Amino acid sequence: HVGGHILRTFRESDAPDECTLQSVEDNPCGFCGLDGCLTQLLEKKGGGIIITSNCKYHYAQMQYKAAAKFSKSSPCTNVPIHCPICPTSVSKSPQTIWKYNALLHLISEHSTGFTPPKIPRQLLSHIHITKEEENALGVKEEVTVAWREEHNIPGTENLLEMIQAEEMQKRGRSDTASTVLSDSHDQKRARIYAIPE
Repeated sequence: HVGGHILRTFRESDAPDECTLQSVEDNPCGFCGLDGCLTQLLEKKGGGIIITSNCKYHYAQMQYKAAAKFSKSSPCTNVPIHCPICPTSVSKSPQTIWKYNALLHLISEHSTGFTPPKIPRQLLSHIHITKEEENALGVKEEVTVAWREEHNIPGTENLLEMIQAEEMQKRGRSDTASTVLSDSHDQKRARIYAIPE
């Protein structure tokens, strides 16, 4: 419910019958929609995920993997994610942001003037919101398309093409001999993309 309010507010497409109890703030918590909540995503060594939060609406039983996947019965995929660009904390924990807030976070925290930040491919795929999800949460397709064009955000098809193109480039590089880097070292490097123009 809250994720729909957040997304519609960010797309400036609030429905006229929206809840009027609280307005969505600039850096909304995915649990309550307000600023000021601290949420932390912790990945356990065995692959499990723990989400801690000081939000009074924190849902401790949240099934992270299920919540991160779109379904018609539960369309919102606004989950806490890590920002790989932010420096880690003193405790070596990566910075946690909410998926729907990620683009605003990247612009406000990692842009230089009018130059958008370079976005790692994995983060780009984690923050991507499909038209189907936006539509299920009350954002009309034409609003999604216009918003993506205005902000140079790739559609699902373009994102898949970017990933496939990178894989082809990666294969092409690994087919050539390199005297500087071994293929295994090259595969360990972070792949970074800028938002396409």
